[in-house]
Amino acid sequence: MTLETKKLLTFFKTIQGLKEVIRFKNQVFWRDYPFPERYESVADHTWRMAVMLMVMEKHLAQPINLAKALTMALLHDLPEIIAGDASPLGEKGTGEDAHPYNEEAAQKKRDAEEAAAQEIFGQLPEEQGQEFYGLWREYERQDSFEAKLVKAIDRIEGKLQALEYTKGNVYKQHQQFNVTYGNETYSIDPAIEELGMAVVEEFREQFKEYIP
Repeated sequence: MTLETKKLLTFFKTIQGLKEVIRFKNQVFWRDYPFPERYESVADHTWRMAVMLMVMEKHLAQPINLAKALTMALLHDLPEIIAGDASPLGEKGTGEDAHPYNEEAAQKKRDAEEAAAQEIFGQLPEEQGQEFYGLWREYERQDSFEAKLVKAIDRIEGKLQALEYTKGNVYKQHQQFNVTYGNETYSIDPAIEELGMAVVEEFREQFKEYIP
């Protein structure tokens, strides 16, 4: 086995961990709902994001580098293998003590994921590791149309997943968070905005206040 092959195998073993990072479980609100038959992993999330990007490419108002966008989508959450999947809801259910709306929490998340990204992508052969790390950084900085598009799809997929888990039967505060969180990212493209707001509208239409 060559040194390069050993590096590749190490990386492939590491990314198995994304299939073991469970979304929503034990987060505020979610820990009080009835358990679904199966919690989805972050790997499930990134897979559907990739399919959504492939489908939406034909509906966008401007061309994209689809290969670049797909690579970003599949890589963007890999640091969560080490850093974990931070809840945007926080402990108050409003996000005010979490990374979306709290700079201290956001910086802590950035630092943890930066260290994790360097560790994970550093397992690859140097040139490929730097390429993937660069794309991950581009996504984090939102430096391109592709990066902004992936961010919007990330928000839409997560919102759709939450709706599917609960069928709209959620705490009122949780519903209010879901119909507003991440909507600003949809303005990157008219088709994305239409899709995102369609999910928001379903959240409104299906809402039934959860009473334990």
